[in-house]
Amino acid sequence: MTKIEAGSARGGYHHGDLRQAMITAAEAVLAEKGLAGFTLRECARRAGVSPAAPAHHFGNLTGLLTAIATLGFDGLSDAMEAAAEAASHRANGNRMAAICDAYLATALDKPGRFRVVFGQMGLNWEEPDFKRASGRAFGILVRETRCELGRESGDDLLTRHPPSFAGEPDLAAILFVWSVTHGFTTLLIDGQLDFLAEEGGREVLLGLYSRQLVAILIAALRTLDLPPPEALAKPPGDS
Repeated sequence: MTKIEAGSARGGYHHGDLRQAMITAAEAVLAEKGLAGFTLRECARRAGVSPAAPAHHFGNLTGLLTAIATLGFDGLSDAMEAAAEAASHRANGNRMAAICDAYLATALDKPGRFRVVFGQMGLNWEEPDFKRASGRAFGILVRETRCELGRESGDDLLTRHPPSFAGEPDLAAILFVWSVTHGFTTLLIDGQLDFLAEEGGREVLLGLYSRQLVAILIAALRTLDLPPPEALAKPPGDS
């Protein structure tokens, strides 16, 4: 009897469940030990299978991490899309503020996934599902930044590979939004802002982010005196 079959006999995972079992085990390891204590062997042990069994679905540790990062990007995109849609139907709702709040909330809900997505562990950037998921997430950021700037957006934003935005006329504004949102989120989940929490704990910092920091970000975007996209796209020296 194989280790997988044994797991099934114990009420564990049969072969068809191995992929999800490994992802579930991996996220448990991330939650308990972080990336520093993350190994394929430990994930396999948690899933009740042999150390060699995950190779069928993931190939190696990079494959497993890439699968988790793909879930992270998909979860982030789903949360931002839902938040933006809800904001569109609220009086005085702001889509940019909504996706910024969703970004932080997603990271706080699953910090392990967030750290895999944006950490220093190796990922397979050419894996098709990962490329799709990362492109969609970045495309939402681009779309909502353009919307806040009063720009039109093309139909292909959510399907473009992120490196294709390198020459984007509004790239500075896009990176500004991401830097503020991602920077605060990372500082918060890593505990680097705990010394500012005082008696109210993390809720004080969450309120500061939602009520003031995001408002400053949006105000800054609205006061930018940007030339039209066609002018920004011209090479230096062109008239």
